[in-house]
Amino acid sequence: MRSLTVYIDVLILLNLYINYILVRAAALSLRRSANRRRCVFAALLGAFGSLIILAPTLPFYVNIPYKILLCAGMVLIAFGKQKLRDFLVCALFFMLVGLLFGGILSGIEALFTPNGMILNNGVCFFNIPIAALASFTAGAYFLMKLVKRLSDGKKARFCTVKITRNGASVTLHGLCDTGCEVRDVFLGMPVIVCDYEKTAAIIPDEIVDYLAGKLDALEKIRLIPCQTVSSSAAIPVFKAQSVLIDGKQADVLVGISKSNLGDDIECIFNPGIIPAA
Repeated sequence: MRSLTVYIDVLILLNLYINYILVRAAALSLRRSANRRRCVFAALLGAFGSLIILAPTLPFYVNIPYKILLCAGMVLIAFGKQKLRDFLVCALFFMLVGLLFGGILSGIEALFTPNGMILNNGVCFFNIPIAALASFTAGAYFLMKLVKRLSDGKKARFCTVKITRNGASVTLHGLCDTGCEVRDVFLGMPVIVCDYEKTAAIIPDEIVDYLAGKLDALEKIRLIPCQTVSSSAAIPVFKAQSVLIDGKQADVLVGISKSNLGDDIECIFNPGIIPAA
């Protein structure tokens, strides 16, 4: 193994940045909501996990379980508690993204043997300008985002949305609209905006009271700014037991609007909330 001075602060900073981009790319590709702050903490775990580069080269039966546990921890932090199947899908995809990135770096080292680069225990350190690294990874991220946007544009604009709460369910005719960016700024969760009359069977009582003009119910609900084609207002939101979009579970909040959403439109949402798996 070549000798190279590894600066711990630079190592952590580089891996913090790279892991953040990888987590965001995984969330983008899987269409899973991921709070930016949670992504930062997940990336921070991965960054400190990169300190394994300082250890002697480990055998694969030690290195691989270490990587799996590190990946599982990062996914748990980034995406929170979820069903086992969803967790495994996220973890597997994130590992594949990481392996792809690591494979590219390994290929670069094998082909070009750059003097300012070292790869050990699956962690890479290289002396390149931070600006160059930022430009490369950000470019890759936005390229993936562009591909996703183009892919979303080819999909059907309308979906069937089933929302369940306290045993009651409603099925809505939903519009996918890339211009719908309603989101809870504190939780970082996207919001699916629904028509009041079509969702009356599942709306919590406190929201019904608020929309009926009873302001004493205001302290029991959460309001989020929302702008539609016809108006703008603060809409109440709640967490449903289940939200299925074309049969796929979506991790979203449900917002209730008394304003008309459009002809034959019973709910509206950003296509990015539709899970890929």
